[in-house]
Amino acid sequence: MIDVNNIYKKFGNLQVLKGVTCKIEKGEKVVIIGPSGSGKSTLLRCMNLLETPTYGEVWMEGRLLTPIDPYLHFDVIRKSKTYNAMMLAAKNADPAAAEEALDASVIAEIKAKDLLKKREGKEFAGAIKTLYKENFQDINQARMKMGMVFQHFNLFPHLTVLQNMTIAPIKLKKVPPEEAKEKAMELLKRVGLEDKATVYPATLSGGQKQRIAIVRALAMEPDVMLFDEPTSALDPEMVGEVLSVMVDLAKEGMTMIVVTHEMGFAREVATKVLFMDDGIIKEENEPKEFFAHPKDERLKEFLSKVL
Repeated sequence: MIDVNNIYKKFGNLQVLKGVTCKIEKGEKVVIIGPSGSGKSTLLRCMNLLETPTYGEVWMEGRLLTPIDPYLHFDVIRKSKTYNAMMLAAKNADPAAAEEALDASVIAEIKAKDLLKKREGKEFAGAIKTLYKENFQDINQARMKMGMVFQHFNLFPHLTVLQNMTIAPIKLKKVPPEEAKEKAMELLKRVGLEDKATVYPATLSGGQKQRIAIVRALAMEPDVMLFDEPTSALDPEMVGEVLSVMVDLAKEGMTMIVVTHEMGFAREVATKVLFMDDGIIKEENEPKEFFAHPKDERLKEFLSKVL
């Protein structure tokens, strides 16, 4: 479903993600935990390109969402005519040393993000694009397959609940307004909020807002749902009503990626748990083994404080 390959993300001089690789299969419920500032939310936002990775690639359903990262396709670069010409020019008494030096030089240019701007870089880019010519996907098309639920709901305050839920299906998927309204009412009934269809978000509790944010995302009929700490802005008594909606979604087979501090949810619902710290995934496993027999020392310390 989603393949994250060697993702790096920098904000100025701050390196938030440091080479993250993970795969999410169709139907999986992946929970990402870790201390604040570990890169969890940034990773989630890189998956649908709300944040653009500095390096690395994101694939969805076998199609590339990000620009090509030539560093990840160095084998293709090595087969290009330009590389071979550069290799012939560099060879001397020690061909192996010359090849190693050329590799290091090309990799350094790739990492500096200058390679594709140079004349010889065009052939490298062309070789990679030829290899993957059928595998590019428009990011806006991909985003319509990804439902996103934010920590602070992000409902449009000037629209009613029903308008919040129907605007995207009508504008983006060209669903007829009456059909969109009927679908929205079905979803509101599902979470027990059909009586709130005509009110504005300001009149709702935090738990109600988040349940509506979830069904708003479901109105687009996504293939995967991304949850960015969906309960952390809620009062404790409201957490349960939001988690119950998420549990029902999981039971129905929805592919889910959830950044959360709710360890009970991770234990009961997840098919796989990832632990992030300092911009990398330090451990991943199925929940029973993850919580019962953690291997990473930082994970052991983290669990001792939160369980």
